[in-house]
Amino acid sequence: MPKPWQQALLSSGLPLENDLRGYLEEKGCIASFEYSYLKPDEHTIEREFSYDLDASYIKGLHFIDLMVECKYRYPGTKWIFTPGEYGGPGELYPNDFMHPFDHFIKGKFQFGGNFPRQLAPVCSKAVELLPDGANEKSIAQALHQLSYAFAPKLISAIDHQVNRWLVHDHIFYNVPIVATTAQLFRLRDGMRIQQIREAKELEEVASVESCLIMNYTPGAELHRYNINNFNSFLARSDQKKLLSSLHSFTTDLSHFFSVLANNYCPRAVVFVTVDEAQSGFEKLFQYIGELVNPSADLLAELADQQRNFEELLATFQKDRQKMSKKPGA
Repeated sequence: MPKPWQQALLSSGLPLENDLRGYLEEKGCIASFEYSYLKPDEHTIEREFSYDLDASYIKGLHFIDLMVECKYRYPGTKWIFTPGEYGGPGELYPNDFMHPFDHFIKGKFQFGGNFPRQLAPVCSKAVELLPDGANEKSIAQALHQLSYAFAPKLISAIDHQVNRWLVHDHIFYNVPIVATTAQLFRLRDGMRIQQIREAKELEEVASVESCLIMNYTPGAELHRYNINNFNSFLARSDQKKLLSSLHSFTTDLSHFFSVLANNYCPRAVVFVTVDEAQSGFEKLFQYIGELVNPSADLLAELADQQRNFEELLATFQKDRQKMSKKPGA
């Protein structure tokens, strides 16, 4: 049974933050406590908010920023997630949680879209399950802290790419992470209420995961906040310089920032269980390592995927040609 001082100290979250900072530095990150930003509160008064750990992981021309919000929970606390899917109507792809940003440099991220490797299963909503009931606020608060930091992070990336503050052109990545001591459970695909009612243990209806990816769509308030940040950045920037550096899907800066605010701030969030072996974070670093320095096996998988796509496209084009030659087509 923890002593009162132990309970108070652990509940503060400080030991968790300290442990994670040490681990991230051992992995080669430049880590610091808290990343702060300004945001209007519920009374529209601008106040300072923050998330717990900010860690820069630089590999060659890849500048990977790990945005970590920590949530210490007592043993037995469970976080339950509903299942989602990659692709589908939301068009979420396996690498979207990395948020590669290459719009103001000529070099491009090579492994987007239907990447053959996944870090973790995808989910869509979550709730905290405590011994005395459910808590819907804690996970939402963690997401809130990270999501509102995203636009300022993108503005920093743009500033670095346009002004070449790092000498060489870097692709920037912003990886929002909720790190928790709670157990992560993902409801099995197709699970229904009656099956949950009949189950004796949670494990019968949900799988235990060390890591999960949550599909995230900015709501109306976050979208407005994002747009306000981008508009303020545009107003104080040299727009001709921005346009001359822009290598993206549009040459219209207003359109560009509107798409970012709607679909990219953020796109997906990583959830990681913190355990003694740091198994969730180890998976994340292995995955990042494959992206920035792909193995021969991965390159072979990508070549097979491209070949299969080209064969499928060729078959589709042949079928279209046959249909067009039919009478009455």
